Amino acid sequence: MNTAQTGSNKLDDLRAKVDQFSADRDWGQFHTPKNLATALSVEAAELLEHFQWQKGDEPFAELPEPKRVAIAHEVADVLVYLLRFCSVTGIDPIQAAEEKLALNAEKYPVDKVRGQSAKYTEY
Repeated sequence: MNTAQTGSNKLDDLRAKVDQFSADRDWGQFHTPKNLATALSVEAAELLEHFQWQKGDEPFAELPEPKRVAIAHEVADVLVYLLRFCSVTGIDPIQAAEEKLALNAEKYPVDKVRGQSAKYTEY
């Protein structure tokens, strides 16, 4: 079995756990695409909040342990809401990411953008 398949199985297993967690609490009634997208955005903002006043060049590994743990929990919240969103909408996140990567490869050819941060409309 290859690594991608293993990762995909782990993602599927986690998605099933998230869906079961929601079902056990009868939260499906609240999990509309709009509500989940809103929650996902809020959790992403909470992740960003941990970095709000940093200079930007501090290595993650050098942050205090409690801060790294809090950041990991925010990453988990983002992932959980994203997986739930995908379950509710029927989006396959692996397939969507692979398709988007292929589109981005066309927009950002290596020979034109290597080492640059310009948007594809700027070159």
